[in-house]
Amino acid sequence: MISFSARILPLLVVLFAFLFTCSRESTEPLWGTQSHLGSTTYNGGLFPVWITLKEPVSDINSIRWKTGSSTVAYRTQSKQVIDANRQLIYADTAFLHWDILPAPYNVIIDSSKGTKDSIFFYRDTVFAIVNGLQSLPIVIEIKNILPRIKKFTVGGLEQFGDSTLTVAVHPSDHMEISIQLEKLLNKNRPIVTMPKEMKELGGQLTLDESKSNDTLWVYKWKGPQDTTNKTLTLKIEDSGGYGERLYKVRMIVYTEPGSVWIASENELLKFSSMGTEVARLNNGFKYISDIVVNSKDGRLFVADQEKNFIRIYNTYGKLLSEDSSFASPTGIAVGVEGASAWVWVADSKDKTTEVPQARLRRFEFSGSDSSAKLGPGIINYEMPGAVKGLSVDQYNRDFVWFVITEGDTVGFTRAASTVKTEPKYVLLSNDTAWQRPTTVSYRNGLAWVADSGRVVAVDSSKKIKAIIKGFSSIPSISACGNGIWASDVETGKVYRFKGPFRGEPSHLRYTIVNGEESSEKFSVPVSVSALTTDCSVWVVDKGYNKVVLLDSLGNFKASGTGITSPILGKTLQKWE
Repeated sequence: MISFSARILPLLVVLFAFLFTCSRESTEPLWGTQSHLGSTTYNGGLFPVWITLKEPVSDINSIRWKTGSSTVAYRTQSKQVIDANRQLIYADTAFLHWDILPAPYNVIIDSSKGTKDSIFFYRDTVFAIVNGLQSLPIVIEIKNILPRIKKFTVGGLEQFGDSTLTVAVHPSDHMEISIQLEKLLNKNRPIVTMPKEMKELGGQLTLDESKSNDTLWVYKWKGPQDTTNKTLTLKIEDSGGYGERLYKVRMIVYTEPGSVWIASENELLKFSSMGTEVARLNNGFKYISDIVVNSKDGRLFVADQEKNFIRIYNTYGKLLSEDSSFASPTGIAVGVEGASAWVWVADSKDKTTEVPQARLRRFEFSGSDSSAKLGPGIINYEMPGAVKGLSVDQYNRDFVWFVITEGDTVGFTRAASTVKTEPKYVLLSNDTAWQRPTTVSYRNGLAWVADSGRVVAVDSSKKIKAIIKGFSSIPSISACGNGIWASDVETGKVYRFKGPFRGEPSHLRYTIVNGEESSEKFSVPVSVSALTTDCSVWVVDKGYNKVVLLDSLGNFKASGTGITSPILGKTLQKWE
């Protein structure tokens, strides 16, 4: 009978020989991993390592790589054809690159120049594993990692996105573009090549050396004169020639009129008239209750009802100022007159003093972007209930329409008067038998009121000019020309009523049948915002999480996506 040792000894010899070949270093590729570069120093780019098997395998999944901090860009295999139905793999090559550093294995304090700068040394280890057996490791010195973009800023606003960076500008506008790279591992400055089309298409692009350094590139750019939407390529090269990174840059030159800002509860997005996303803001919003755009300079005003602030942004979305002196702001409206502007804000009880539960205040606003903030409140109206749905006459700084939903009330302010007996504002609570008014849209002397299942047009003399019935639930209206756009969230339909409406008996008996229904299908159209130039309209669809631009006849023109639970939208109204 053969002893146990006699039986096991031959197996141990075979196993020892197998493991020995797996771990030996040789100029011939056996089981030890090899580098095609003949070096174990990584300077950037792709670093190929391979393994050649003494015993080929049929399944590529039996070969894998343990790569430390590196990433496998791709792999290739060398195969041996056995017959028509079978191939064996006898070599596998992995192309590696390092985007992050492993932990340093050594640190030297360099005091040769009277300083104590630390010099870090990095190594990483790569193994091939075949059928569970690990090869001899290859130890790689990390000398350089090709820098990648850490921060990309356009006009002071950081752009986010791993695959595509956005550069959006109005025609011929000047913009500063900065590219912040990660800290260099080696001391050689990379080469940054901006897309040549940024100049070839009619723009101007120059590097501002006074603001740039080894990891920061700051460019002055004047956008092309014509609108365009092109995807370009930005290249970052290692100065030693070890590799390059390519980034997609979407250059969008668009006109401000026709664009739209969209608000969700905690995010703001801007789309051009072509439906292209040109800005995205997400910096600490909790519940955006209202937004409005200054029709003269494109500045955006945002009210956050939960965080109690009013923020002002420039036309590109750069934050200019924040005022946190408000208490639950529910509405905001902006008018222009001459060189200045005025801002109406509806909020509730003051944080520090006992004032009525609701109020409506007017603030002066002027100044450059560097000093863009609300001035002191000039008018302060005490209100009997929470005010919202503001809409202004842009030519009359003391004239604004509003609703008090809880009190079934619609009101407007009067011009300031020296006669103390003249009321400061007028409430139309009993005159029209309001049924739950939610918002107002004022245009050409008419205040259009969304009032439960109907839309009512009224003027400042309290005369009813039109009543349109037949809606299920109206979340939003927007006046343009002599008429009105309105949406119905329950039916998913959007209508336009042209007018003009002069209070004739037929105008008081209108229904949705008298309107022009859009051919575009919507799910939950929560907001409409018309353009005064041609009466086209942006529709915010909360059900489909998109925004759609319709022409004046209700036909599709453009759309934008990428929105989560949008609640309202506001276009830039033309200043006339």
